[in-house]
Order: sequence, then structure tokens, then C-alpha cells
Amino acid sequence: MEATNQAQIKRKMRNFLIDPSFQLSWVFKVAVVTTVVVGIMGYFLYGKLAESTDLIVGQALAAEGLTPDAQQAIIEQAPHDKMVALIVLGAGLFGIVLILSLMTIVATHKIAGPAYKIRKLFLEIDGDHLQLWAKLRKGDQLHDMFTAFDAMLRRLRESRRRDMELFELMLEATGEAKLPPWQQEKVEAILKKFSASILMN
Repeated sequence: MEATNQAQIKRKMRNFLIDPSFQLSWVFKVAVVTTVVVGIMGYFLYGKLAESTDLIVGQALAAEGLTPDAQQAIIEQAPHDKMVALIVLGAGLFGIVLILSLMTIVATHKIAGPAYKIRKLFLEIDGDHLQLWAKLRKGDQLHDMFTAFDAMLRRLRESRRRDMELFELMLEATGEAKLPPWQQEKVEAILKKFSASILMN
């Protein structure tokens, strides 16, 4: 059961990382920028917290009536408070980088997915295949490009359909009987091939 769950998680990650080089490069850029910006802010914030802690400790030690044990406890508590603040800031930085990285993967997935699908269609479509079967999912980007690509294929199919009609008219005008059998078979094969390329199921 555990192995099955791990396999499902890996499969989901592969589904999100459709174009790893593109998506992970953006994750790296976002992580670096976020780390620098939040790190600088955290550095100054930690400095202010440390100054405030030292000021509070100084005021507490200046108070009258403190026993040596109480003074020692205050002095020992100050580094602990600074360390807690540092850990909280570090955890916050890690959390922000992690969340933004995951959001970047999801955001780029909505671009990389359609781009991969369109690129695959470009490779599949040739003179023998002018049909568009794929569809983008709801929420995907590049819908305008996909629609334009579909419109281009429709124009190509219509152009081929007109060429077929013109070809058939020319054959009728010249008379198919005048063609040698091997040429007639070749013409019929071409017409069949053209017809299959534009046929929409």
C-alpha cells in the first residue's frame, strides 16, 4: 500500500513537471529572489529584535531588589530569546520559499502543459493529418494560441477540400477513361489520402 501511494505521488509530480527544465528554472529564480528579499528583511528585523532584547535586559538588570539568581536568569534568557526569534525567522523564510516554489510549479504547469500539447500537435500534424483532436483543460493558459492553431487547421482543411473539388472537376473534364489504369489508381489513392486528411470524425 505504501509503495502504491509513493508511486501515485511520483506520478502526480511528473504530471505537474511537464517541462522540468522550464518549470524548475522558474522555481529556482523565484526561490533565489524570495530568499534574498526575505533574508534582507529578516536580517534587519532580527537586528531590531536583538536590540530590543538587549534593551529590555539592561532595564531589567537596572531594577532594584533583584537577587543575583534573578539577574543570572535574565542574562541567560536573552540568548535563548534571540535564538527563538532566529529560528522563527528562518522557518518563516523556508515556508515562504516553499509555498512560492509550489505556486510557481502550479502556475508554470498551466503554461507548460498547453505548450507541450501544442508542440506535440505540431509534430503530429502533417500533410496526411490535418485534424485537431486535443483540447485544453479549464484553467490552462494559451487558449488564444490553441484557438488560432485550430482555426489554421480549419482553413487548411477547407483549402484542401476546394483543391479536391477542383481536381475532380478537372478529371471529369479530361475524362478518367483516358488515363492509364496505373495513373487512375494513383489519382484515386491521392484523392483518398486527401479525403482522409480532412475527414472529421
